[in-house]
Amino acid sequence: MNKINRRKFLEKAILYNGSIVFGASWFTSGFNYLFPQSASDYYLPIQPDNPSIARYEKNCKGCRECIPVCRDVQKVYGTYNSSKTHHVCINCGACLRHCKYGAMSEKYNWEDVLAAIDDPSKIVIASISPAVPAGIGDYFEMPAGSYLSGNIISACRSIGFDYVLDTNFSADLTIMEEAHELQKRIEEKANMPQFTSCCPAWVKYVEMYYPSLINHLSTTKSPIGMQGTLVKTYFAQKNELDPENIIHVAIAPCTAKKYEITREELGINGMPSTDFVLTTNELAMMVKSRDVDLSSADGTFDPLMGTASGGGKLFGNTGGVMTAAIRTAHFNITGKNPSGDLIELKDVQGLSGMKSAEVNIDGTTVKVGVCYEMRNAQPLLEQIIAGTCDYDFIEVMACAGGCVGGAGQPALTPEILASRIKALESADSQATTRFCHENPEIKAIYKEFLGEPGGPVAEQYLHTEYFDKSSLLEPAMAENRLAAVV
Repeated sequence: MNKINRRKFLEKAILYNGSIVFGASWFTSGFNYLFPQSASDYYLPIQPDNPSIARYEKNCKGCRECIPVCRDVQKVYGTYNSSKTHHVCINCGACLRHCKYGAMSEKYNWEDVLAAIDDPSKIVIASISPAVPAGIGDYFEMPAGSYLSGNIISACRSIGFDYVLDTNFSADLTIMEEAHELQKRIEEKANMPQFTSCCPAWVKYVEMYYPSLINHLSTTKSPIGMQGTLVKTYFAQKNELDPENIIHVAIAPCTAKKYEITREELGINGMPSTDFVLTTNELAMMVKSRDVDLSSADGTFDPLMGTASGGGKLFGNTGGVMTAAIRTAHFNITGKNPSGDLIELKDVQGLSGMKSAEVNIDGTTVKVGVCYEMRNAQPLLEQIIAGTCDYDFIEVMACAGGCVGGAGQPALTPEILASRIKALESADSQATTRFCHENPEIKAIYKEFLGEPGGPVAEQYLHTEYFDKSSLLEPAMAENRLAAVV
């Protein structure tokens, strides 16, 4: 039995809101506190309607430790005038990682989900993101990096979810579309480099600060974006379910996903494709509230959207999306699966903020880059503007280490983060297939529903669009940014 008492759980919950964080060199070199010019400079201002992050004013001690990570690492705080615009946020949650006093947390939705589960008229479907199984065990005194996929499935069924699906399935689908898009861009030499688009904090950053470069973002939806769309179309049709009665719940390591599901363009047939996003922390709260035992490991995903390749499982790690995409791009171009170093792509793995590699695919050299945190992405955007960027494909994530380091995960140290990364690498290496294009459920959905990658049906359901959001910044600053970009 892997249980903890309520007092200890709550102590961990407070701790996991940010008191254990990376050393200063991980997040920024030489935090320089802002000298407060107004009351808001004592803390990072958060809009009350922020869908991702909540502030608890009474707990704030004015230590200002939330400010430098937003200003220096994610390059947001200080770029706008809060007296002239709303408080700007990319929803990444890096700030709450640094709050020692419980003054910030993700916005909690888990009680709303329990209410939906208890409503007999609703069909409540959970989709589990790849980083969640590698993180939740920390809440229940399991060894760091324990991979608890079966445990989570069993727990979700005990909580009362009607179906439990694997978001890794849609990670595979994302790769199918993204690799096809990359091949087309390389052939046409258009809008290069291509950026990944699965991190909503990164996408919002580009839309606000570099709107002229949104054409460089892959148009593929994120895995959660695809998952929700297909749950309420393909999965509903196959199981004869009324999509109007479906409540789709994405369980993810990410606070920015709570923002992403509010984007109207990700809806389907007038409905949100995903109704709630719960963080790993919130799932732990649900498990505790329903007195569920997490030690049972025999759960299996429901069919149709429950099978994933090793490549899909890697999405939770920095470099994972790139590795999976290169595997499938190689197959698309050569008709053969890659071998040797191209399977692992070690040059873009690991805990470095910026990594790169040159990949030879059938005589063509493709230069790829992988980075996390906006401070590492910003120079790449400036290089594109200057015409000096020589990359073909770049993966960007907001969180250090990728999704395994998301703000909705339990607390981090470098050692814990490394153990989570290793857990997903092991899940990849032990998978029945390591290639997204070999997933039998992916083959089935293209045959029965989507047609072909990049085809008209796939474009309708699996791709999206982006918008100039520079008006969210102070008008004068937005004009200056645009003038510099043109």
